[in-house]
Amino acid sequence: MVRPRNFDENDVLREAMTLFRTKGYEATSLSDLLHATGLSKSSLYETFGNKHDLFIRAFALYRTKRMAGLIDCLSDENVYRGIEASFYGLLSGESSQLGCMTSNEAIELAPHDEKFRKMVESDFDDVEQAYLDAIERGKSNGSLSTDIESLKLARFLTVSLQGINVMVRAQSKRERIEDSISVILEKLK
Repeated sequence: MVRPRNFDENDVLREAMTLFRTKGYEATSLSDLLHATGLSKSSLYETFGNKHDLFIRAFALYRTKRMAGLIDCLSDENVYRGIEASFYGLLSGESSQLGCMTSNEAIELAPHDEKFRKMVESDFDDVEQAYLDAIERGKSNGSLSTDIESLKLARFLTVSLQGINVMVRAQSKRERIEDSISVILEKLK
């Protein structure tokens, strides 16, 4: 007889996501996961598979959450303000403590894990597309006046966003990061 679950899978995924963002994939032990999620070893394996499978599902949840936040910023009718918010938002809240899971794990895990590398590349593509759509809208409605070709600018913003994420995670000087963001934003004028 199968026992009913006494946990919510989404709650477990959120706890695992936070743990992986905090410690990284390699430094997160099975014991850490069991402690953070409150699951027994058998419940974790029966529901999520192994550590890697749980990580992949936690990362998928992170991507969904992150993209929703980015799309929300970029939905501002004034696209310049939306892009500005997408960068300055990295300096406050959860992101300022934990960094970006994509950036963190792109460095740690993607070079050695083909499945994950494809997920990271897909994430970069989604961010690029969100910026591209916003840039096109901003050029059309006059809230962006840059002459830089839209796709190149979207790629520049995507790469810049990841660079800022790394600097935030490394707890670099806020002044350095803010100065960098101001130069990024100058490219939009």
